[in-house]
Amino acid sequence: MFKIKKQSVKPKPTILYNVIEDYSEFNAPGNVMACAMTHQEDLPAHAKVLSESYEIPLETMTTLLTEGGVYVYPQIGGLLTRGLFACVIGPTGGVPKQTFVLDLMQFAEAEQMARARSLAILDAAFHVFTRTLPDELKTKLQQKNLGLDYRTLDRAVAKGGDIKYIDFRKDWSPHLNDFVLCRMVE
Repeated sequence: MFKIKKQSVKPKPTILYNVIEDYSEFNAPGNVMACAMTHQEDLPAHAKVLSESYEIPLETMTTLLTEGGVYVYPQIGGLLTRGLFACVIGPTGGVPKQTFVLDLMQFAEAEQMARARSLAILDAAFHVFTRTLPDELKTKLQQKNLGLDYRTLDRAVAKGGDIKYIDFRKDWSPHLNDFVLCRMVE
């Protein structure tokens, strides 16, 4: 009698980013890692990692990644000790979805700009955040797909097409390593 062995079905690890550009050597607050993905977004995994990294409720993070908007960190003991998390979703086919965090000083500046110019807080936050980025990254953000030359990229990255989302990370939380396989792009 023959026994048929079943192959163990191991889930493939989630790949959250396949393009990473390091700008962490710049002075704060412009020190970020631009982490992007060319493949379709795995919304549950993406929301889970960002939720755990930034200590935002999972439902709130899922809504932010779906609809865009801001999450202002709550006051602790009557004091605001953290800034805000923002998700900017551009028009379809335009700029990819972008997420970033403002520290307390940047948040105060964004609030002041929103009031002075009658802007939405999301628009003011995006303006404050992009103004502080290194010039090289500002230039790349104005180009399609961060100015990447797909002829020189790894085939697995290039076959995904255009960049779908960019997370500007200032932290590399312990949760992130469990969900991310990264391919460095220079």
